[in-house]
Amino acid sequence: MLQARRELYRSALVEAAEVEFAAAGYDGVKVQSIARRAGVSLATFYAAFPGKWEVFRAVQEDRLAILMREVGSAVIAARTSFDRLRLGIEGYLRFHIEHPNFLKMQLREHVPWGTTDELRTPEQTRAWEAGLQMLIAAFRSGMGEGLLEPDDPELCARTATAMSQVRLVRWIDRGMVDDAESVVGAAMRQFVRTFVR
Repeated sequence: MLQARRELYRSALVEAAEVEFAAAGYDGVKVQSIARRAGVSLATFYAAFPGKWEVFRAVQEDRLAILMREVGSAVIAARTSFDRLRLGIEGYLRFHIEHPNFLKMQLREHVPWGTTDELRTPEQTRAWEAGLQMLIAAFRSGMGEGLLEPDDPELCARTATAMSQVRLVRWIDRGMVDDAESVVGAAMRQFVRTFVR
């Protein structure tokens, strides 16, 4: 019973922290505001997390685990290199559209998403590197099959990632009114124009 209660508090604090970090960024958030949004006391917050850094990492860890599990399983199940690329990009975009606070939280970091140099947490770095390696492998395979224009697979993977991220920033800037299907469809048309032979 006690463990279930702890897990409930942890989950509520992670949800609240995600909203707070999305609104104010890491530096602008106080532990008190997270506890207040979660509806718990500061003592309960500190029983679950030693401080702001740990709850920030917990948000990253929880959300990125979901992203990697969802996208990774779709990519692994794909039969062709194009399907691996398509499902990976579509999954990445859909995940962020379905989790707008997590997306806003990442954008508030003001980190160039094309590199790991400025990422705050090891969770972010591991997920970014794993995603990049999946994309590189899919690009290499697609080029080997003659489906994609020959080029440096890593450069193409980084470019495809940047294209997706720009599309997500635009979606946020436009008030998040476009549905996921239109965002994903536009992104895939751009992908085909850019990379497919």
